[in-house]
Amino acid sequence: MKVLLINDSSSDPNWGDRAAAFALKAMIREAGGEITASISELELGTSTFGRRTTHLEPSADPGTTPTIAFGARGGAKALAKKWTPPILWETVRSVAGRLNLGPSRTVIPANWEGFEKAASSVAENAEIWPDLFRAVEEADVVIVHGDGCMMGNGLVARTELFLSYLIKKYLGRPVIIVNHTADFSDPDLRRIAQKVYPLFDDIVFRDPISPNRCSEFCAGRYVPDTAFRFGPLAPAVWLPVARRPGYFDVWPDTAEFDPGEPYLCMGGSSALGAASHPSELTKGFALLAGHIRSIYRGQIVLTVADPMDELIFRPIAAALELPLIGLTTPVQQAVDILGNAEAYIGGRWHSGIFALRGGAPIVALSAKTFKMQALSQMAGLSPTTFDIWKVGEEKADIGRQVLEYLGGGEELRKRLRAWAEASARESRGNVAYLTGWPTR
Repeated sequence: MKVLLINDSSSDPNWGDRAAAFALKAMIREAGGEITASISELELGTSTFGRRTTHLEPSADPGTTPTIAFGARGGAKALAKKWTPPILWETVRSVAGRLNLGPSRTVIPANWEGFEKAASSVAENAEIWPDLFRAVEEADVVIVHGDGCMMGNGLVARTELFLSYLIKKYLGRPVIIVNHTADFSDPDLRRIAQKVYPLFDDIVFRDPISPNRCSEFCAGRYVPDTAFRFGPLAPAVWLPVARRPGYFDVWPDTAEFDPGEPYLCMGGSSALGAASHPSELTKGFALLAGHIRSIYRGQIVLTVADPMDELIFRPIAAALELPLIGLTTPVQQAVDILGNAEAYIGGRWHSGIFALRGGAPIVALSAKTFKMQALSQMAGLSPTTFDIWKVGEEKADIGRQVLEYLGGGEELRKRLRAWAEASARESRGNVAYLTGWPTR
C-alpha cells in the first residue's frame, strides 16, 4: 500500500516534532505501508511541495521527495524561489492572480469561502504542483500528520486542510488525518474544519479534549500520540553510559550533572513563539529555577526542546550554572534524560510524554493550546496549568506541586509508567485505517 505523507516533521528542529514523525513513519511501515512521497512542514508553508530540481540531492529514504533545509540563509521563501524554475513561479502568480488572492500570491485561501474556487482552479492547472499531483496519483492513501498545527489560522493548518479537500474531492484518494490536537478557537479555521473534516476517511486525535470539541461536525477518535513509542532505558542499563564525563555535552552547550543522583527537568512551552521580549521570560524562569533550587534537594536540568527555548534558557544556564540539554540532542537521548528525571516542569507536550514514559510526573505550564491540560488529565495528574508568562510570580505554587508529586514516590512513578506504556501500545491505532485497506 503506497502512502503520501503530508507534514513529515522528522527534519524539524523541535524534539517532539521529530519524535512523532519518526514513530508515525515506523508505524506506517509496520502496518504494510510504503511512504512513496512526503511533504514537510516547510513545504506546507511555502507551497513548494517537493519540487525536484538539480539543486537538491535525492533523499536517502527511497521514494521520499527532497526538502529545503531549515534555517538556511535568506529564509524559506527566498530559497524556494531560488531553487524553483521561473516557469513554476509564473504559473503560481498566474493562478493566484486569477483567484484575486492578494499580494501574498499564495494559492491557499484565507477562509472557507475561497476553498472551492481555489481547488477547482488548481485541479485544472496540474502544472502548478506537478510533483504533488504525481505523488497523489501514485498513492493508495494520503495521511495527514496533524500534530500541533491545527490552531490559530496559520498557513500550515490551512494548507493541510486545503490539500485534503483538493485530494479528496478532485483527485479521488482516501485521506486520513492522524495524531493531532485540534483547537478551532479561530472562527475562520473552525469554519474550514467544519467543511473539510467530514470528508476525511479517518480522524484520529491525540488527546480526548479535541474529539469532544469537534463532535458537532465530525466523528473523530482518541488515540495516544505516536511519540509514546519512545521509552527511556532503565537506570541499570543507562547509567553506566550516561555517567561518563561530558556525555550530554552537545556543542555549544554543556550539561554537567550526575544522572545517578536525583534531578528534575525544566523546559519551555509552545506558547513561547508569541513572546515579543524573551528577556522578560528569562527573568521569570530564573526566579522559578532559583526557588526550586531552594526547596529541592536534587539537581535542576534545563531542557531545550525547541529553538525558542534556547533564547530563554541559555542565559539562565550561564547565570545559575545549570546544566542545559541542547536542541540538537538526539531524540532518544532526550527521552532517556526526561524519563529518568524525578519530575518535569514545562509546557512542551512531547517532553511531557517523554517524562511520563519513565514515570516522571509533570508540572504543566501553559501552552499555545489546551494540550498540557489534556496530557495532565490523561495521566491522572492535576489539570492545573501554570501561566507561562507568570512563572516567576507563581513559583511558590509550582514548587508546592513539585513537592507533592515527589511525595508520591515510587508508587506514583509506577502508576504513571504503566499508563504511559499502555499508551505506547495503543498508539498504533493511529494507523488502524491501513490495516483494513483495501476492504473498506
